[in-house]
Amino acid sequence: MAQLARLATPRALLLGAAGLVLVVHSLAYNFVTDDAYISFVFSRNFAEHGELTFNPGMPVEGYTNFLWTFVLGILMLVGIPPEYASRFLGTVCALATLWLVCRIVDRALERRSPWAVLPAWLLACSSGFACWTSGGLETQLFTMLVVGALDAVIASTTEPRAIRRAGWLLALAAMTRPEGPLLAAMLGAARVVQLVLVWRADRKLPPVREELIAAAWFLGIWLPWFAWRWWYYGHPFPNTYYVKASGDWLVPKMAGEMRDAGFHYIWVWLAQTRLLWALPVAAIGLVAVRGRTPRFVATVACGLVAAVYVPYAISVGGDFMGLHRFIMPMFAVAAIAVTLGLEWLARRVPGAWSPRRFAIPAVAGLILAAFAFTQVRLTADSLPCHEIGMWSAHECSPGTRPKNTAADRGVIDTPAFLMVYTEDRATIGRAFAGCFRDNDFSIFGGVGAKPYFSGGRGVDVFGLVSAVIGHEEPRMRPRAGHTKWGSDEVLYRTYNPTFVFHCYDLHRTAAQPQLGHCSSFWRARGYELVTMHIPGLRERGEYYTFLAKKTRAFQCPGRIK
Repeated sequence: MAQLARLATPRALLLGAAGLVLVVHSLAYNFVTDDAYISFVFSRNFAEHGELTFNPGMPVEGYTNFLWTFVLGILMLVGIPPEYASRFLGTVCALATLWLVCRIVDRALERRSPWAVLPAWLLACSSGFACWTSGGLETQLFTMLVVGALDAVIASTTEPRAIRRAGWLLALAAMTRPEGPLLAAMLGAARVVQLVLVWRADRKLPPVREELIAAAWFLGIWLPWFAWRWWYYGHPFPNTYYVKASGDWLVPKMAGEMRDAGFHYIWVWLAQTRLLWALPVAAIGLVAVRGRTPRFVATVACGLVAAVYVPYAISVGGDFMGLHRFIMPMFAVAAIAVTLGLEWLARRVPGAWSPRRFAIPAVAGLILAAFAFTQVRLTADSLPCHEIGMWSAHECSPGTRPKNTAADRGVIDTPAFLMVYTEDRATIGRAFAGCFRDNDFSIFGGVGAKPYFSGGRGVDVFGLVSAVIGHEEPRMRPRAGHTKWGSDEVLYRTYNPTFVFHCYDLHRTAAQPQLGHCSSFWRARGYELVTMHIPGLRERGEYYTFLAKKTRAFQCPGRIK
């Protein structure tokens, strides 16, 4: 007991320090991305109107994160704005994940080990993990639930009742992200592998009562919710699925281009996290095990998650947001695998636990320091002004144009671009607040911060909140999350919009641009160009030109006559 107490104190301090590093690291980003505001609109309509809809009276499931959206809506009922609640909850979930990966390593090694704090430090130093601890999305909630279920599956090796915990955690994960059922199947398969090994060794079927209870937990929570959302929205899958992963391609070769983008996405993840160099160590961590041990279950579960999650990400083209939020659970899997690999190698160093035992922690510290150095540089490079500060890292000096906003190969937007894009749309939305009428309807480009702050009704040209685009339009763009585009004819015929915001320009002078070919269809049908001066826009200028119905006679402060 005394030895455990001596180990617990420095471990707790190291784990707490990793949590502090993560908080400071995430505050270098400290942003809410435009897509998060889509959920915020649903949350607000739930809090104010009792409807999980983007436009009241038009039930379309334009989100893929029900549990996150629902929780934010509940918090809005008690007066907590989602812009703040989402970042706070994301941080809490990320800190919980640090504790969970520490516990998983302890379980895998079947002892309280100093190695257990290493994966927490790897995650805390990681630019991607820190970035999406912020961002306002459900990323860290989903990661925490998946890692918690992984911990429960490993614990069930010695504590059979622990598998029950995996059942309800995976149900909540499946209500948070559509990949949840897929990961539930993989973790369930890992438990089945363990049971088969027990059966082969003992020549009798092991008790499966706890596994049946876990399955009942999962189905008892997930199935009623699935039935409700099918009834409420009228389709078995979210509208985002039909927009992003369903329908024929307008040009067949685009399917291959999407897969190429997915491979590139995974390659960038491996390169930016330096996992590319650590793959041999991670592989050792996943194969150097004995059967029927907690470590065996841990490695089988991690291996199955990776074997399914990575091909899945490739098949859908990865993601358009930089720093890998789409595969965040893989950060935890990789950190655990690398740690187990290093621990296995350390045990094979002659005299490792002799008076020279401090050499191994020193080597581990050097590896962590080298990794942290690369991530500091990556974080700096991913911010708009190449500066790292605790609370205002992405605020450029007055008159300074944002940097680092070019998309990687035109398909992966940098965090710097996401920050500047969202801040500009929020500024535009605030400028429009009070200028919309109840019967106005808009076609937006990005459908997040602008409608959230302006209060305007509408749909996005990509179809996330439009069932018509989601189910009727072909896929015509090989870019993850943006494969569909509402044609002008369909948009006009279906919605007869008051404003057309997806055909627009941001510019630096008051001279009104003509908007090129995208405006000709609308101008022929009674729409006019409108230019507004909106101070504070950073991306391309403070003048904003779009289209509005002439009969609307739109008036709003800042309009240029």
